[in-house]
Order: sequence, then structure tokens, then C-alpha cells
Amino acid sequence: MTQFEFIFVLISIIAGLALTQLLSGMTRPPKNSDGRIDITHVVFSLGVTVLLITVWWSTFRWQSYETWTVVEFLLLFFYISLFYVKAVILSPLRSVELPAFEQVRGKFYAVFALYCVVEPVVIQLRDGELAPWFYSPMMVHFFALSSLGIYLRNATFDRLYSLWFCFVNIAWIFLARFTG
Repeated sequence: MTQFEFIFVLISIIAGLALTQLLSGMTRPPKNSDGRIDITHVVFSLGVTVLLITVWWSTFRWQSYETWTVVEFLLLFFYISLFYVKAVILSPLRSVELPAFEQVRGKFYAVFALYCVVEPVVIQLRDGELAPWFYSPMMVHFFALSSLGIYLRNATFDRLYSLWFCFVNIAWIFLARFTG
């Protein structure tokens, strides 16, 4: 067993747990304070699911990485664990009903902002170079929007941000992953 295979098993377990958590949450749609389905929560769950699947797939790019240190291993472990944390925030363990997004907004945005900081470091480590020029602005703007979401605490902003996040992720998959 290579080091990559050994590490990929752990990454797969954590990603699988996060995916399970997100999918189980989608079976019981959350309600907002008005008693209607919380669209923001559903769309963020969908966006994180799409992002998790693409990150999991792109983990194969680590296959050619030859020299693993404990620091690199811990960074990758922390990075993929952020997805599990986002999943548990959106779909808490052992809860009959999911919380409305407004109840988990601060935690979700804080973890998402942390993800935006860690992601470029992971890409730099994996590829040995900075991410493409168009990738950094995407992470910076997601970080800024997450920070703004913590500050504003506004349902309309949350809804628009969730839709934007989902749109950008899907566009990124088609533009960067399939064509480049």
C-alpha cells in the first residue's frame, strides 16, 4: 500500500461521513421561522455536497505526490474535516428537525471562511505552485461574503449568497474541472 492509498482511505472515510450527513439532512427539509422550507439551508447543503464530491474526486491529483510529511498529512486531514464540520452544522447529529439556517449562520460562515483560507494552501502544497490566477479571487470573494454574512445576519443576503455559491460551484465544475 502506498502512502497515497493509506491517506486516501482516511480522506474517503471522512468525506463519506460528511456526504452521509449532508444527504441524511436533505431527507428532512428544514423549516425557517415562518414554517416554510428553508431554501437557504437546502441550497447551502446542495452546494457543500457538490463541492465535497468535486474535492473528493480531485484528491486523485495527490496520487503523484511522493514525499508525505506529518504536517502535510495533518493539513489534508484538517482540510477534509472542514467538510464534515460544515455537514454537521447544517445537519446536526441525532436531531429530529434541522435548525433553520439563521440558527447556524455564524458557525457555518465561520467554518466556510476558514475553508477559504485553507483551500489555497492545500492547492499550493499539492501542485507546488499557486492556484490559477482566476481561482484566488473566487476564494477571496467567498471569504469576504462569509465574513459579511456573519456581520449582516440578513436572511435575504443568506439566500442570495447560497444561490451564488451553488451557481459558482457548478460553473467551476464545468469550466475548470471538465475543460481544464
